[in-house]
Amino acid sequence: MYIISARGGLNLSKKLDLHSDPTQYAELLYLRKTIKKFNANDMAVAVGVSAETYLRAERGGREFTLGEAVRIANKLEMPVCDVFPKIFNSNVAF
Repeated sequence: MYIISARGGLNLSKKLDLHSDPTQYAELLYLRKTIKKFNANDMAVAVGVSAETYLRAERGGREFTLGEAVRIANKLEMPVCDVFPKIFNSNVAF
């Protein structure tokens, strides 16, 4: 899917990813809400982004950067691999 600009033209340089996985960060959502009792704004402040941007990432609409992942883990006082197990336990060769 492509974005239509306000002027009515088709912008081929910005392709939307409509196939994001909303369960990719399920563990993070559980830890944030249930275990640590942080709201999205608390996390956004710790990460250094707006609450909207944080929630978009948590829902799978964008990826967290490595720096954001580290700041999230620090806020939750947990190792990054425990907060993001689907990413860090994926047996990918580097």
